[in-house]
Amino acid sequence: MAKGLLIIRTLTPTHPGAGASVGAIDLMLQREVTTDFPFIQGSSLKGAVRSYLKNEPNSVLDNVFGPRNVESSDFRKGSLIISDASLLFYPVRTLKGLYALVTCPEILRRLNMPHVKLLPENSKKLLEWNDKEKVLPLGENVENFKIGDRVYFEDLNFGIDSNSIDTSWINELPIENEDKSRIFLVHDDVFQYFVKFATQVMSRNRISYNTGVVETGALWTEEHLPPETYLFSYLKDDEKKVGKIEVKNGEDETEKEVTAFKWLKSKIDSQVIHLGGDETVGKGFVELKVKELSGGNQNV
Repeated sequence: MAKGLLIIRTLTPTHPGAGASVGAIDLMLQREVTTDFPFIQGSSLKGAVRSYLKNEPNSVLDNVFGPRNVESSDFRKGSLIISDASLLFYPVRTLKGLYALVTCPEILRRLNMPHVKLLPENSKKLLEWNDKEKVLPLGENVENFKIGDRVYFEDLNFGIDSNSIDTSWINELPIENEDKSRIFLVHDDVFQYFVKFATQVMSRNRISYNTGVVETGALWTEEHLPPETYLFSYLKDDEKKVGKIEVKNGEDETEKEVTAFKWLKSKIDSQVIHLGGDETVGKGFVELKVKELSGGNQNV
């Protein structure tokens, strides 16, 4: 059982890169082989979180993430398990309402795996949604997006399924309240189209100090996740105590030995870290939120 979810919200364009490509875009996003959905490798995420926590005691960091000194004879693994980060909600431009956040049944199935089980029991319609011509509003303010009886996302337009559905699970997610009103469910194929062709692509260059023009070979393009993209990762640990955190006991504060999940939550919940490339040009700043899952944290 996963102990919690790490919810990642991009605040600036974010480039978890896959390296150079031979396509039209030089530096592509990391993408799943089977679905072509962008994702963030668990190793990249784990490294970015550890880098943010670099001022914590090395002994605790080694307990949580594993020893960093490759020349050491200490080969134990870290207590913390961080999965790859999957897309949760993806922002798309709208003709009315500024932007919407879309998700799809494939994403919701991942939220409903046996080790997470975030969706309610009556979520069959969500998981089997199969209408390419309509969207299913999961937020309360669909009127903010309607023009006539349709909504317009990017270069596509859709009818609206007006059937009521249980969306209480959205309120359990640590996301912005305003964003909860922007969420729509679309067909898996429609979601795949958006995340393939509605990413943020930027052109970059390097100017020669001597000539004042672009250096030869120094013009390239990068693909980014746009701001307001939401992703999620599963968090788990091996139940071992790794370090101390301060715990309030009435008006007093005491230190308590906790497992890696509890320790990490106390350090990164609601914090902004850097993830991916281009930090010095303002890219890759993300906000982290940690949600504990019921039944997943018996031993703190």
